[in-house]
Amino acid sequence: GPQCGDCQAGQSMSAVAVLRENPSPTEEEIRDEMSGNLCRCGTYPRIRRAIVRAAKGGQDVNQG
Repeated sequence: GPQCGDCQAGQSMSAVAVLRENPSPTEEEIRDEMSGNLCRCGTYPRIRRAIVRAAKGGQDVNQG
């Protein structure tokens, strides 16, 4: 999802936390939970889509 990578670490950590708390979040829940991360290149929609894909793919974010 990210483009320039400046926010990638924070976005990734927050996305994992979102999916641990709620394995099937709505787009609104994702937007709310990820709102504390600032993205300089504006790829918020792509990052949200990546989280939705991860949730639908059944990937277990609790494992390694």
